[in-house]
Amino acid sequence: MPQRVVFRKYGDVDVLELETFSARAPSAREIRVQIAYAGVNYADVIARRGFYKWAPPLPTCVGFEISGTVIERGSDVHEHELGDRVLAIVRFGGYATELTIDAERAWKVPAGKSLAEAAALPAVTLTAWHALTEVARLRAGESILIQAVAGGVGLAALQIAKQLGLETYGTASSAHKLAFASQHGLDHAINYVSDDFEREVLRISGGRGVDCVLDSLGGEGLRKGYRSLARGGRLVTIGAAQVAPASRGPLDLLKAGVALVRGGLFHPFDLIEHNRGISGVQILLLWDDLPRVQRGMRELLAWWEQGILTPHLDSVLPLAEAGRAHSALESRTSRGKLVLRCTEQLEES
Repeated sequence: MPQRVVFRKYGDVDVLELETFSARAPSAREIRVQIAYAGVNYADVIARRGFYKWAPPLPTCVGFEISGTVIERGSDVHEHELGDRVLAIVRFGGYATELTIDAERAWKVPAGKSLAEAAALPAVTLTAWHALTEVARLRAGESILIQAVAGGVGLAALQIAKQLGLETYGTASSAHKLAFASQHGLDHAINYVSDDFEREVLRISGGRGVDCVLDSLGGEGLRKGYRSLARGGRLVTIGAAQVAPASRGPLDLLKAGVALVRGGLFHPFDLIEHNRGISGVQILLLWDDLPRVQRGMRELLAWWEQGILTPHLDSVLPLAEAGRAHSALESRTSRGKLVLRCTEQLEES
């Protein structure tokens, strides 16, 4: 029987449990995938805590990106064959051994590339690609500040920024993480624990600021990032790690409220005065914009094949140990991507 990780109530990692379930047969334009690996994202943690408004009702199985093998296909599916190795972006349900998904939202894994890396690729790299190229529309010679540069989205954004010819600034919580990011081409490393990143950005840039900030912090970090922008700069927010409550308890909710207030409000006149812009990106909410998603994935897969984009796996954990993966994200000790091994499959290219 297929298995999946679910939570039946919101809370700490101990609410995650492994259960058996009945896999759904594919409709005409769907495929059923035996999942080899599933990517782990901070949004999974927020959903488990009960603060992800787009999550399905309890009991909930999270997981946005998967890789595996096609084991069944609908009558109108012609782009995938049985046995094809694929990666996909899914709207929840990825922490499982099988999943039925839209055929047009799955892509073949290039020959010679591993299924483990494939699960670390789609959601985070597409988020970074869309933020930098479609929203901020950055050009060679411009500069970007990437918050949490050693994380999954941060590292993807760094590699894409280097491909675009950008000057890169990045923040992380330790010298160890910054050294890791520097190995991937980071130009200016800033420890936000020991240094004020806003002051450092302005110092390094000679008071000018940067052309773009990719913000995943929210709260005070978002406000400081906005002030780090040059005139004409663009801030793109993709998350709010500093704001998300640790639990539904009154004290944690109060702390989250304070963090939200510290992020401030942005009056249109302030944006006009400084010639700055603020945008947001949530890749799952671009689900119905399929041409945009497919265009991005084609480019990202080509970069992966060429070695321009290389997912970095922090660790691979068994599906039953999803709680360990969540704890690693929450403790901010991981670098790159955490993935879950859902079934044992041969890595054949």
